[in-house]
Formats: sequence, C-alpha cells, structure tokens
Amino acid sequence: MKIILLTVLAATSTLIGGWLALRARRHIHLLLGFGAGVLLGATFFDLLPEAIEAAGEVGWTSREVLALTVCGFLAFYLGQRFLALQACPSGDCEANRHLGRMSALGLIMHSTIDGASIAAAALISWRAGVVVAVGIIVHDVTDGLNTILLVTRGGSPEKKDFAFLAADALAPILGGTFVVLSAMSSHHLALVLGVTSGFFLFTATGDLLPDAHRRSPGFGVTAAAVAGIVLIGLAVRIAAI
Repeated sequence: MKIILLTVLAATSTLIGGWLALRARRHIHLLLGFGAGVLLGATFFDLLPEAIEAAGEVGWTSREVLALTVCGFLAFYLGQRFLALQACPSGDCEANRHLGRMSALGLIMHSTIDGASIAAAALISWRAGVVVAVGIIVHDVTDGLNTILLVTRGGSPEKKDFAFLAADALAPILGGTFVVLSAMSSHHLALVLGVTSGFFLFTATGDLLPDAHRRSPGFGVTAAAVAGIVLIGLAVRIAAI
C-alpha cells in the first residue's frame, strides 16, 4: 500500500500540471518551450541513464539502448507522418489535435513506466523507492502540463482531452500496481525506457519546439526551454543526493 501511495502522489502531480496548463493558455508558447525542455532534460538526465544502467545488469551495452531510442524516434516520426497524411493529404487542414493526441500517448506510456520505476525501486529498497518517487513527482507536474498542451494546442479543451489527462494521471498507479503484482525486476524496464526516450526526443524537437517558435519567434521560448532542461537536471540531481 505504501508503494501505491507513492504512485498516487505522482498521479496527483500530473493533474496539477494539467490544471496549470489550462489556466495559463495566454502564455502557451512559453509553456510549449518549457515542456520541450522538460522532455529533453528527462530524456538525458533521467530516462537514458536509467535505461543504460538497467541494461548493464543483463549484459546489454549502451549502444543497444541507444539503438532502441533511435527505433522509438523513428517509430514516432513515421507514425506521425502517416497520421498527418491521412488526416491532411493536402497539407492545409487542422490536424494538430490529432497529432497532439498521438504524442500524448507517449507521455501516458512514460507515466506508466514512472509508476513501474517507483514500485521496482521500492521493492529493492524503500529508501530508493522514496528517492525515485520524489524525482518523478516533481517532473510529473510537467507530464500533466505537456499532455494538455499536446491535445489542446492552446485551444479550448474538449471532453476527450480530459480523458487523456485522466489516463496520464492513472498511468503511474497502473504501472506501479502491475510491478507489485508481478514482482517485475527493474532491469526489465530497460527496453521500454529506451523506446520512450525516442518518443520524448521527437515530441520535444519535432513537435513542441517548432510549434512554440511558430507562435512566438522571440527569445522567450528558448529561455523557457533552457529553464525546463535545468529544472529537470536539478530535480534529478537532488533526488540522487
């Protein structure tokens, strides 16, 4: 029950992030830039290091983990291009929400892995589980924020958009519950972490940042992206102390 409580706290922080995104739509370009920075920071400071460390326990090399990341990037890129061509063959229509909802699925997958990571760490050591949970709870605020940004694109939210936020909030609880019931070892997460890193890289560089700069070409977006990277870097560093 203690492990599930930690995943519930992560779910709550996701809902808080979604609420912030809805309240600050006037500054959507800054939020998009900040969200992109958070995803980049989470990829390079959190996901990839964890994936490489977990993979080493079963004899995988860092090259194999990075290959999974490239596969995740390509799968998401090709999937988005296919969706764009199906929804908008002439290149002049409102397909952004469809693409954003596809991107949000990657965040939901990541949130599931967050919950699984908390549970796996806690099963090894309660102290380790709490440390991992603190880091995840901090950046799950931005998961909720990014989910709303991706599915609404700064517009008024539809009912189905809240379903994506709810799914993202429930995902860590489901991930943690699965690990507790199955007693999954942490090194089994290496494959999913590697692929999710690829999703994050594409969402940040091929989706959020271009959209943010299209809305506002000023330096503010760049500063917001850097702030997002720094925030996650500090959060991961503090959690590791």
